[in-house]
Amino acid sequence: MTSSSDVTPENFVRAVQMLYHDQDATRKKIASEWLLNVQSSLYAWSLADQLIRMNQNSEVTCLSAQILRHKIQHNFDELPVEHCKALCDSLLDHLSRIELTRNTTVRVQLAVATADLALQYVGWEKPVEDVVEKLKTSSEHMLTLLEFLTALPEELNTSTIRIGENRRQYCREKYSNCGTQIHDILICLPQVNPSHNELLFIGILKCFASWITIRAFDENLILTSPLLNSVLDILKSTHCSNELHKSACDCLCDILELCEDYQKYWSLAVYLKQQITQYLCQPYSQAVIDENLDK
Repeated sequence: MTSSSDVTPENFVRAVQMLYHDQDATRKKIASEWLLNVQSSLYAWSLADQLIRMNQNSEVTCLSAQILRHKIQHNFDELPVEHCKALCDSLLDHLSRIELTRNTTVRVQLAVATADLALQYVGWEKPVEDVVEKLKTSSEHMLTLLEFLTALPEELNTSTIRIGENRRQYCREKYSNCGTQIHDILICLPQVNPSHNELLFIGILKCFASWITIRAFDENLILTSPLLNSVLDILKSTHCSNELHKSACDCLCDILELCEDYQKYWSLAVYLKQQITQYLCQPYSQAVIDENLDK
């Protein structure tokens, strides 16, 4: 058992240092077991939040963000209802701190933690609006916003998060009706950050695909979306990066899965069949010639 007197920021930092940098295998094992005990304890909630706020070094902050995400994902029932609002406010503050979210691991863990909280905390009525409001102030927040928006439907579709079927169905209906709002956000992001950063656009396509999986977009919206045009243009090109090509390909595959429902997506299926047969055979043949297995 871990006592409250042992669970201090100083001891946590020492344990992380020992885990990652000590050459002695026995000491590394002791540090690992102590950190696992901390993660399973009630003290982890406040300690992880405190350490993220302190942002003492990247290793400590990354592990603290992972622990907080794990607690929300697996032990949310431990948290008293009266503390949920404070946790929500704290996560929003963390997401808005650029010095934290520049670290990709921290950014992803905080975004997933916030998405998991949104799905479980009944009192949080407008998570999408609140996160957008918090992060709309700077173009430097755009990747963080995308991580959260991508994680929300992904977490809803996983069995990892412990919510009842009624709550899951409620969230599925709630967020599947947000398609127009999400699409408008995704269309606006390149305008907020006009540098056309490839990493940003990859994030936009991943987010678009994530919401497609919960059927948030109707057929007409997808057919008229500039994002669909971008996906097809990328796949027609023989010069785009493998990473951008993969994001576009994954997105198109998710759209094609929708077309299995012919009654709802017949026009989309016909359009995509024409586009694929007419325009994507040549890039595929070129990839074969170039021996580019990624494409």
